[in-house]
Amino acid sequence: MLISIIQPCFIPWLGYFEQMAVADLFVYMDDVKYSRQNWRNNNRLLCQSVPKNISIPVQKTNKYSLINQVLISNNRDWRKEFLNKVMNWYRRAPYFEEIFDLISNVVLENHDKLVCLNYKLNSAIALYLGIKTPIKLTSMVPRSSNDKVTRIIEIVKYFNADVLYDGKSAANFIDKKVFIDSGITVIFQDYKHTPYRQNFSESFVPYMSVLDLLMNEGPSSLDIILSSPLPGELVALKK
Repeated sequence: MLISIIQPCFIPWLGYFEQMAVADLFVYMDDVKYSRQNWRNNNRLLCQSVPKNISIPVQKTNKYSLINQVLISNNRDWRKEFLNKVMNWYRRAPYFEEIFDLISNVVLENHDKLVCLNYKLNSAIALYLGIKTPIKLTSMVPRSSNDKVTRIIEIVKYFNADVLYDGKSAANFIDKKVFIDSGITVIFQDYKHTPYRQNFSESFVPYMSVLDLLMNEGPSSLDIILSSPLPGELVALKK
């Protein structure tokens, strides 16, 4: 069984959903330390071809706070601010109405925790895309070690998986041999962006939130997400 393990992100990029679509099981790593100003509560959208940051405010955290403990800050009406930005930047996009309804229904719910908002948003997007991969949380897995690599192996084995499809950056700390010795094959993602239409953009701007793709391509979005060639090792396993 092929598993992907990744931290829950806010309206993440296309490669995130490629991992979700390809995996047999997608697991949110929600019980690791939270670091501020990252993809957990931030992402990028286009405003007249210029990438703009968009974020969800969170309450003050400390260096020990875990992702699943982070609370959304309601000191200001962030929901209205967020939805107004999306409306102003994408109201002329071909699929604005259906995608705006999709995300606003989730955003306007009363979520206290950031992880809950991200889970609901990403699940709604996955449902729209037609991705049916089951989703679990690492917080349900008993922990025997705080070592990063040992913990990942522990999670993979808990779910009876034998192939880990991980992000490219994980190659910086994962030693494949350690995993092979534990009976686990590791394959690193090498996502190649396929250009798609972007309103007001003369040249393609990659690495935007999946929301940018959905607004512009609607029902064709999953085909575009999956148009990046899979790593050869993964293709061989899928045969």
